[in-house]
Amino acid sequence: MLKKLLFLVGVSAFCLSSASAQSYRDVLDYYANFAPTHGVKIKTNFPFENSSHMPTIIIEGYAYNALGAGQTEGVTINLMLTYYVYDNGFINSRVSSAGGFTPPLYLASENGKVVIYIDSKVYFQRFHVKAYEAGFNLASTAFDNWTAVDELPATFAAPTKQVNYQNTFAGMVGIGVGSPSAPLHVVSTTTVGNQNVSAILGNAYNHWTVFGGANGGRIRGSNEGYLDIESSSSGSNTTLYLNTTSPGNVIMSMQGTSNVGIGTGSPQSKLAVAGTITAQKVRVTSTGWPDYVFEPAHVRPSLPELSQFLTKEKHLPGIPTAAEITAQGHDVGEMNKKLLEKVEELTLYLIEEHKARVALEEKVKLLEQRK
Repeated sequence: MLKKLLFLVGVSAFCLSSASAQSYRDVLDYYANFAPTHGVKIKTNFPFENSSHMPTIIIEGYAYNALGAGQTEGVTINLMLTYYVYDNGFINSRVSSAGGFTPPLYLASENGKVVIYIDSKVYFQRFHVKAYEAGFNLASTAFDNWTAVDELPATFAAPTKQVNYQNTFAGMVGIGVGSPSAPLHVVSTTTVGNQNVSAILGNAYNHWTVFGGANGGRIRGSNEGYLDIESSSSGSNTTLYLNTTSPGNVIMSMQGTSNVGIGTGSPQSKLAVAGTITAQKVRVTSTGWPDYVFEPAHVRPSLPELSQFLTKEKHLPGIPTAAEITAQGHDVGEMNKKLLEKVEELTLYLIEEHKARVALEEKVKLLEQRK
């Protein structure tokens, strides 16, 4: 009977010890009805000692104005922080968020103790802190006497370290859909301005969304309205492909005032190319093709008149001068029409000259027959 009683006492002690080791201890309650000047620094009682502990710290609560000025909706605070002290520094430190609050978060050492600095200056923050640690025989007093103050870390130099946010999900994540078809499947939208938006990526002109890996192609935009699509200069293949395996069309610049530039950032026409264009065929549609040259009503200058014009002007009538072409370029379709007009007029000049020569030859032949 005594052996059974001792056994039960031992099992009970083990269970109590295990339950205690697996539970998160309540270590701190914080609230402020004002905006902190510097942020919130949590002074823990965990020692900054190598290989002394490997904790998990949970910060849960509410931030009334975490979305910024003019925003009335608050966000939930749900941060889980882990770290390990080794070689006089913080290693394997990570923080994940299950709420809407993701301020910059730092770990630091002050007076031989670990401090957690939350770089958030929004007002009406309130949160509760729980901590768990087992396996390193950390003294129970390490969970006592935690405080939170409106202070910066004593220094941002080593061993102070900003902790990276990392949330990893297995399987598929659906937002607004119960059976997602991809690792991330977003169906829900919200109204932003006059459009329904499923996602906003980035918050500045130099925030890129990268595809396929760190050296993959990338997209960026800004609240000014522009969109930049690029291949990566760091990749081994910097080609930008558009619709290479689909029979569909690529449609660009549908608005009447929009232009496309290649090699130029200021296109002045529907397609502006600063460089050489190589093509097997170019089709230019045009109206007013110069068949009118062969109409009786068409008036051509006489050859003496044409000679006088060329001597004075140094270019054909109706053809732009070299200075005009240099300054303004020329319309390929319009120039082809003008050149064809001159070729057709030249053809008529040749026909007239041929008729005159044949008539002259007939006169000469008749004169020779009279001799």
